[in-house]
Amino acid sequence: MHPPLYADALLRIWHTADPPGLLLAGQVDLTNQTALVGHLLAVDGAPADVTLDLTEVTFLNFASLHALVAFAESLEPGRRLVVHTRTPAVAQMLRACGWDRPEVPLTLLEEITDD
Repeated sequence: MHPPLYADALLRIWHTADPPGLLLAGQVDLTNQTALVGHLLAVDGAPADVTLDLTEVTFLNFASLHALVAFAESLEPGRRLVVHTRTPAVAQMLRACGWDRPEVPLTLLEEITDD
C-alpha cells in the first residue's frame, strides 16, 4: 500500500483510485476532521461518486459525521457519497445525523462480520 496522504497519532487517510475516494483507518475526531474534509474536497473533482471506506475506522465523532452529510449534500446532482462501514455504531450515528433523508445523496453500505 502507498504511504498515506495524511497520518497523525489517531488517523491515516489514503486516496483510492478505483473507486475514486478515500480509505481511512483509525479514529476521526476534532483534531483531524478538518484533514478528512480537506481530502474529501480534493477527491470531489472526480466525475464519479465519491467512495469513503470506513471499514477500518473505530470511532467518528458527531461533528465529523455531520461534515460527511454536508459534503454529500454539496455534490453535484447525480453524484453520491458512498460510505462503506462494518461498525454498526457508525451506521446508526450516520442515520442520526440525517444521512437517510431522500434529498441527501449518501449511500451506506454495511458489511456484516462474524466477530
